[in-house]
Amino acid sequence: MINNYTLYNPAKMFFGKGVEEKVGEVVKSYGATKVLLHYDGSEFVKPHVEKAKQRLLAAGLAVYELGGVVANPKLSLMKEGCRMVKENDIDFILAVGGGSTMDSAKYIACGTYYDGELWDHPKFKPITTKVIKHGCIVTMTGTGSETSAGAVWRDDTCTPEKKTFVMASELKFDFAMVNPEVNYTLPAFQTAAGAFDIMSHQMEQYFCTPEDTTYYHESFEAIINEVMRSVRVALKDPTNYSARANLARMAYAGDTVTPGIMGGACVHNLEKPITGTYHRTHGEVLAVFFPYWIKYCYEHDMKKELFIRLCVKCFNAKANYANPDEIIEEGVNNLKNFIKEIGLSTTLKEIGVTDDSKFDECAQYGVDGGTDGYIGRGIKLYKQDIINIYNMALKG
Repeated sequence: MINNYTLYNPAKMFFGKGVEEKVGEVVKSYGATKVLLHYDGSEFVKPHVEKAKQRLLAAGLAVYELGGVVANPKLSLMKEGCRMVKENDIDFILAVGGGSTMDSAKYIACGTYYDGELWDHPKFKPITTKVIKHGCIVTMTGTGSETSAGAVWRDDTCTPEKKTFVMASELKFDFAMVNPEVNYTLPAFQTAAGAFDIMSHQMEQYFCTPEDTTYYHESFEAIINEVMRSVRVALKDPTNYSARANLARMAYAGDTVTPGIMGGACVHNLEKPITGTYHRTHGEVLAVFFPYWIKYCYEHDMKKELFIRLCVKCFNAKANYANPDEIIEEGVNNLKNFIKEIGLSTTLKEIGVTDDSKFDECAQYGVDGGTDGYIGRGIKLYKQDIINIYNMALKG
């Protein structure tokens, strides 16, 4: 049965060719006078930042800059942004970048005047202190942060470093600008990692769907298949507008599917401690874990029928239902081959995790961020399950 829900999303989405050209007038329409332009330091992003800056200046807005965002955005930089906002009475935050930049901007917008530490904000509770208007120009699709009410942050001020995920409707951007052409020069690795991140969001919710519904599974399957098709095209032909537009649209397509689901992130909570500890890219580590997660959960009798369906519908396994083990084996192998084809890794060793010395610590961190000693909702994993999957991914 579909769960009760309230859907409210006041954010404006500007999608298509050239939409970012009007960023100055759009920001000004919110009554802004001083803008913090927030971005990362990659060569790919620099020309987009400069264009945004010139458009803001042309609209008569004062511009302050804060670059330096890295994958898994740092709390120390976000706090620096909060300091700049207070000292200069900045009234708008504009993010130019991908998921990490967007999440970092959300912290600054909601954390500058927060009563306490935003990192500790209870999930799904409203933020009642002053929130600064904030928008984004998306330069890398994948996380869906441009439309979501969530953000992932890394505390680089402690040892070991930790990551958290916070959700509140106030984190949502007031507007997002998505021009698929911006991704033409996006490096292949980021294209692939972003695409797999999109897929991962659908696969997480696939196992959280309410009973007596078909819409959810068919919708998630359609998104996964579109991403797999389009990322192959985009990697071979980076300036293919249709492929780039499909990926950009699929990044937040799940937002219109998931209402009515009691969602839960299982693999993301496997991944967070590893990316936080080893400083790897989010989508890259998700790609490592998903094949082993599928195999482990199937072998331990967790929603076996759904894993069989996923392997047939999305990973091109033959529908040999008389031999379900063969379906899983073929589906997992096909998924691994796809991951390799798009240039990502399928073992932890390939991304620099060479031994199991931190697995216990990472697994504990994972369950500490979960509920009652486990992670996930549709599928629940406990500490030993997490360690077992880590070891599978280490051995390959």
